[in-house]
Amino acid sequence: MLVDGKSYTNLEHQYDEGFGYFGAARDYLSYTDEEIASKGGRDNYQGMYDTDTSGMIDLNSEYNFGHSQNAAKRDLGTASNSMPTDFTEAAMQAFLQGRALINENVGAELTDAQMASLLEFRDEAVANWEYAIAATVVHYVNDVLADYADLGTEDFNYADLAKHWSELKGFAISLQFNPHKKLTDAQYTKINELLQDAPVLSGDGVVQYLLDLAEVRLVLQQAYEFNAENTTSW
Repeated sequence: MLVDGKSYTNLEHQYDEGFGYFGAARDYLSYTDEEIASKGGRDNYQGMYDTDTSGMIDLNSEYNFGHSQNAAKRDLGTASNSMPTDFTEAAMQAFLQGRALINENVGAELTDAQMASLLEFRDEAVANWEYAIAATVVHYVNDVLADYADLGTEDFNYADLAKHWSELKGFAISLQFNPHKKLTDAQYTKINELLQDAPVLSGDGVVQYLLDLAEVRLVLQQAYEFNAENTTSW
């Protein structure tokens, strides 16, 4: 049934809004990971592409935003590893397959079997979206550990540490909002207790804090069944 005064159903609206928050361009799969992340590839495909040749970038369909970019960045980080990730492909394929199922049944109520299939596509898309977020937490753990390597020397850059730690904490906090998350409540609480509310920068607590950061990485590796090689290269 169409939403009052609109040309779409409530199911279409909800599904498309979810996809919008992922932030991928409609032809996301025609980009390489380097291009989505604006880190290489074709010059005119750096995070965006004028697919309809209108001379302008349509922000509704031709630009890759936040989460879709992060997924590509994490895939890039494992590209040369023995078990590379492909969060971009898995998430987008699931989004497309779910939307195709909806398209085939616009105006009709989905059968129980069709709804079960749609929920499977939803779960696959959300799971890979969540994997990319968790992998981004691991990425910033690695960045913060690298920043700490210079602590107490002239090469230490507090601005870099502040940026990387803030990104780390923000992505970690966001993991609580998926009701289907693979991280348990106990694991979520643990990683935030280990991260604390600010990085430890002086005193005897620094050594322990570095161990705590490594434990955060291990908890995420185990919860999401990440390959150990990947967690050290993100």
